[in-house]
Amino acid sequence: MNNTNVKIISYKDDYKVTLKNLLREYLEYTARFLIEEPWKFSVDIEKELAKTFNNLDQFKAPKGEIFLVIFDQKVVGTASIKMIRSNASELKRMYIEPRYQRQKKGQLLIENAIEKSFHFGATEIYLESPPPLKPAHKLYLKNGFELINEYPEVSIPHELRFNWVYMKRSIFNIKGQ
Repeated sequence: MNNTNVKIISYKDDYKVTLKNLLREYLEYTARFLIEEPWKFSVDIEKELAKTFNNLDQFKAPKGEIFLVIFDQKVVGTASIKMIRSNASELKRMYIEPRYQRQKKGQLLIENAIEKSFHFGATEIYLESPPPLKPAHKLYLKNGFELINEYPEVSIPHELRFNWVYMKRSIFNIKGQ
């Protein structure tokens, strides 16, 4: 897949409706798994969206950033980082629309998140992810993330944590190597 028409930009309020739609898709996708065994957990999507948009300051420099993937002038994905410690960031809600997955757009998002985390002073980047998102887990592992136990700043409900995926990656330089 040719990614010459792909760019990663920082979120601006002009994209609020688009970001809300992408995050709704992500939450709906995740909610389909969480309603099943072993979680049997119902996600209040509107509440989660409101919580996100009421706390956007957590995702503005120098505390964090929201990224949008633009392909052929259309927003097709998002991810965000936020600083959780003076030397650590967290990758949050990485999502690429299904028809644009497996085209290296997620790779570009991860590289951008690592670079921006380093710029903010992070030497480590963490993430938590629902177990069914196995293709994303493979991408994270390919990019140097390692499976770890739950970390203190995990913000998901306690009833979901027992079977969740937690990862961490060290950041040694601006290229994330």
